[in-house]
Amino acid sequence: MKPMSKRLVVKALLRHGCSKLSDEGIHEKWVCPAGCGKHVTALPRHTQITAGVIRNIVADLKCLQKGWLQ
Repeated sequence: MKPMSKRLVVKALLRHGCSKLSDEGIHEKWVCPAGCGKHVTALPRHTQITAGVIRNIVADLKCLQKGWLQ
């Protein structure tokens, strides 16, 4: 994984049906399209998202197909 711009991460989340759950605090919370609420991830407000955080987002939203964030 490489660092990515937040704008690209948000576009990929929206393209795969994810929705923003909460906009409070220091992170945005996003939920998977399944709607079960089990797969939730936190997206920091930085303009550049580090590779480690990208890995965590992919792991948190494991219900999405492999390679969804390319």
